[in-house]
Amino acid sequence: MMNKTHIALCICAGLLVVNTGFLFQISNRQKALEQQMANMQNQVMDSISVNTSSITQRMENILDKQSSLLSSSNFSVQKQDGAIVLLAEATPKAITDGETAEFRVKKADGSVQSQKATLENGVWKTTMETGLFDSGTLSIAISSNGVTRQEELGSVSTAQYSSIDAQSQWGQNNSTLYLLVYPSDSFYEAKDIVKAEANVENANTGECFTVPMSLMDNPDDALEDVHTNEPKAPMPDIENLQRLGFSADFTNKFEEGTDYLITFSVTTTDGTVLSGGESSTSYKKEKTGGSTWLSGGSLTLQP
Repeated sequence: MMNKTHIALCICAGLLVVNTGFLFQISNRQKALEQQMANMQNQVMDSISVNTSSITQRMENILDKQSSLLSSSNFSVQKQDGAIVLLAEATPKAITDGETAEFRVKKADGSVQSQKATLENGVWKTTMETGLFDSGTLSIAISSNGVTRQEELGSVSTAQYSSIDAQSQWGQNNSTLYLLVYPSDSFYEAKDIVKAEANVENANTGECFTVPMSLMDNPDDALEDVHTNEPKAPMPDIENLQRLGFSADFTNKFEEGTDYLITFSVTTTDGTVLSGGESSTSYKKEKTGGSTWLSGGSLTLQP
């Protein structure tokens, strides 16, 4: 009888151990399932948070675009009263919101140059110091109520404010060939000029040479002198142009029937080199006999 009792107790104990093991497994699986559910819930919440942030950022970007910092995205580089200035049209709220602004130029190396702007008659304006800005991407940064926003305007190059916009005329006087250059947008005076040169390139061979240019005391009188031969060349449109002319002696510099590309450069006392590349034109000297005339920017010499 005792043996049967022991056997029954052993069987019960074994069943208890087995059931306990099953219960532990079930408990562990339940905990794992709960952890998995919690992880999935966190992932869903994180995804919702990221999407909400992305949507918010997109809305802010849309609002920023709709609320431009300027009335016009155009800007201009001008020369006023002997100085170079950057101009951009402000919005009406520039005054009501007490905005402040500065122009920024991001150069190719990643560095940024900036200069404060003032609001004058609805236009953001800054006077550029000589040599301050290099070529790069121009932006305007406007601050209001402690918040600064920046808007890209476009690219700016040193050529926009350090080049000669000029008209040139050819002429012959007393067997001397002249190139007369009239800077139409130059804020420099005669005392600011250190050196002027005409750079000549043979269009056929690529050979280059330089001819010094002289600052003329009375460029208008000289222009009249070189037009003594008939028929006269059309006078340049010199209305409102600065009376600052240069001459270069090109006597015996050209070969017959050859095209030449001529540019001119002027070095000033502040180290600025003004290039006249935009006004360059090919000139051709042809020998056909007859007289000398000038027409349409080309020169024909006929001895």
